[in-house]
Amino acid sequence: MKRPDEVEIIKLFQRRFGKKSRFVAEDLEILNLADTSFAVKSDMLVQSTDVPLGMRLQEISRKSLAACVSDFSCKGIKPRYATIALAIPRGLSRHHVRELAEGFARSSREFGVQIVGGDVNEGKEIIIDVSMFGVGKKMPRRGGAKVGDIIVTSGPFGYSSAGLKIIAGKTSANAQFTKKCKEKVFKPTPKLEFGLKAAKYFSASMDSSDGLSITLNDMSKQSQNRFVITNLPVEDDIVDFAKKNKMNLADLIFCGGEEYEIVATISSRNLHKVRNLAKRSNMSLYEIGYVTSGKRVVHIEKKRERVISRCG
Repeated sequence: MKRPDEVEIIKLFQRRFGKKSRFVAEDLEILNLADTSFAVKSDMLVQSTDVPLGMRLQEISRKSLAACVSDFSCKGIKPRYATIALAIPRGLSRHHVRELAEGFARSSREFGVQIVGGDVNEGKEIIIDVSMFGVGKKMPRRGGAKVGDIIVTSGPFGYSSAGLKIIAGKTSANAQFTKKCKEKVFKPTPKLEFGLKAAKYFSASMDSSDGLSITLNDMSKQSQNRFVITNLPVEDDIVDFAKKNKMNLADLIFCGGEEYEIVATISSRNLHKVRNLAKRSNMSLYEIGYVTSGKRVVHIEKKRERVISRCG
């Protein structure tokens, strides 16, 4: 029997919960309680699948918070509070537990999120389940892209994917590039400041941590429009890395993951405003394509059109 993927598992649960519980997948959920609208996100980090070799305990706890913050970033809502449920393996020393705690303390200050409680239990490996909360009534949906919109990303792609390959010993790279890639893997930094200011101009947006191809396909499907990619969000050193290791550059960019960038669509009339906000946030905005009528995600290179399927 074929093992179900994440999307299939969610659908199986939804069928059991009844029609009222069926929802369209989003980065955040907005819940209305009394006169207040809350934004809520839960995300789980599992040591065996989410922690690469060489990652320090402080970096592990920071990453668990950064993953949730990234989802708030792309929706333009400030995260304010978090609860943390921890599974800690037997034998983890007091020193190591303090390292985890220090990572939570530092990253909560970094992101401006107050940790207000949680739970601790014993497990076979480190598992961190973060629930994060903010206040907000409106946010750009994944499915709001309109024909004529410009597709942008808040940063380049490929460094995290390259870093994971370098850590696994499957590729070679110089010391400077290796350090840069490992930094992206061990210390992902969501574009929260930019997202809080720019999200009001997004017609659609999504966090990219599952990989660029998955992000673009989800946005295209929910928007019921075709996404045409004409420029890869990439820097020269990633291009050189791909050539040196005889890798397909497009696959490295589209089929990676763990980037924690914002992918958004913007009306051409608002593009200059978002460009200015990116400059003020001291970051580069990558304009990678446009939205047109139709279905699927395609990459056009040298007049050749290639369908970008979900990968990552």
